[in-house]
Amino acid sequence: MSGMQMPMQGERQVFPLATFQLSQNSRLAVALLGIIFLVGTLYAAAQLAKDPLRFPVQNVDILGTMDYADRDALIASVKPHTLQGFYGLDIEMLQQTLEAHAWIATARVSRVWPSRIAINVEEHEPAARWNDGHLISKRLVLFKPHQLDRQSADFAQWSDVFRPLPLVSGAQGRHVELLDAYRAYEQQLGTFNLSLSLLEEDDRLSQTLILSNGEVIKLGREQRQLRMSRFLDVYERIIEKAKDGPLSFDMRYSSGFSLGVVGINET
Repeated sequence: MSGMQMPMQGERQVFPLATFQLSQNSRLAVALLGIIFLVGTLYAAAQLAKDPLRFPVQNVDILGTMDYADRDALIASVKPHTLQGFYGLDIEMLQQTLEAHAWIATARVSRVWPSRIAINVEEHEPAARWNDGHLISKRLVLFKPHQLDRQSADFAQWSDVFRPLPLVSGAQGRHVELLDAYRAYEQQLGTFNLSLSLLEEDDRLSQTLILSNGEVIKLGREQRQLRMSRFLDVYERIIEKAKDGPLSFDMRYSSGFSLGVVGINET
């Protein structure tokens, strides 16, 4: 008998196994469902972590030396942020809130597991007084502390604290250049045992120096270094003969200068 013969193994028939394959669209659908499930799980976990009742902020440490900043005011500004919980707290936003305080130069905020927020603050170091109610820091940042608000109950006390600082006066945006000029003038005057109390510059950039002994030097706008050198050349010879009080030196002449007594016959 002819015809197709089935392969035999022992007394049993052997049939080829059928293979099952997903279509490309089905594989994409399965992968997409997996991604959706993973994203959903992560989102749910993130929302759970942000629950301030499950993960509250229990401690806040404010670290760093603070000679001028109001610690109580800093704590009060931190509190609303802690209500977001340990994981929900926006560190960058809290940092911006802290650095909005006049005395705070930098603030670094970090989480300390399981429920602590650590805040490291660095204050501005005052280098000079600027106009009315402002200070210049050693990093040349201009800021206005609450202590120099004339309406403050502590104004008189803090004015005494800051009075030894150099006093610089000028137009907006000129504080860096004028503080540098102040330091240069102070160094030159120091060779004659003189010290500077005020550097004042008007809107025309004309500069006037007031010394700690009350004497006045008008340097004007042009050739200030030349005029300063001319003042130093004649100062000792003139001051020996002065008897009427603090003198006013007007150095704003192309050659020479004019001399007066402060408050009497200044020109």
